[in-house]
Amino acid sequence: MIVYRWIDHTAELELEIEAGSEESVFEYALAAVGELLGERAGEGRGPATHRVAASAPDRATLLAEWLSELAYLAETEGFVPEAASRLELAGNSLEATVAGRLASPPHLIKAVTYHRLGMWEESGAWRARIIFDV
Repeated sequence: MIVYRWIDHTAELELEIEAGSEESVFEYALAAVGELLGERAGEGRGPATHRVAASAPDRATLLAEWLSELAYLAETEGFVPEAASRLELAGNSLEATVAGRLASPPHLIKAVTYHRLGMWEESGAWRARIIFDV
């Protein structure tokens, strides 16, 4: 006999960004994730740099892919991102050099979701919304 039980569980964290350019949306998203992971990462093991590349069919999905790459680096290498020393958007692809530090960030971000994901221009500003499964 199989028994199923559904349990409601709210385990999300929503990030909203307002920026003056598309590139700034990606930079602010990096800063937000770095701050989120860095405040509980403990003492660092030194500076580190990573090249990150992502592509997607549209900018909102590209933003999700960008953040997924940063979350992956935090999870697998203990990399806490702090700033993009180089960030290039071309079409629906991104290449960046990300500076940060090696530490012990919490296993906080399980996934970057596509639920209510958005990136759009409104009233001369770029806005984005990303929801993380935590």
